[in-house]
Amino acid sequence: MGDLSETRDVELGAFRAVVVALLLIPAVAGLTGAFGGIEGMARLFGSDAPLVLSPVLRNNFRAICAAFFSWAPLVAWSLATWSRPAGALRIILACGFLAGCARLTGWLVEGHPGAVAVAILSIELGGMPLLLVWHGRLLRRARAEE
Repeated sequence: MGDLSETRDVELGAFRAVVVALLLIPAVAGLTGAFGGIEGMARLFGSDAPLVLSPVLRNNFRAICAAFFSWAPLVAWSLATWSRPAGALRIILACGFLAGCARLTGWLVEGHPGAVAVAILSIELGGMPLLLVWHGRLLRRARAEE
């Protein structure tokens, strides 16, 4: 039983490290958009095209980016108590996948979004489902040990 528990602990540590690394995306992009506005986000994504948007859209963009930032502390909290609020983490990961679907729709409708957005799209559509499966595996192993 000790070896199984140690293996689970190592795997849980690896899972947490991967998720924390991925949390840099909503933390950095969310704060950049919230306080740097659309121009700050454009610089982050390597775009220098002039951006003309109404103040209403700019204001809402900042609020949406602040909401995007909220994923970082929510996921960090759910990792700290990973087996109890498992639903919260799973919902956030599923929403990350949904964001990838929205980003893919944008690509199809508006054209190639650039290398950074494509890399994030890959994480959203590929990484989020893998993390959901991995999280489920960890939960099943933890329940089997109880």
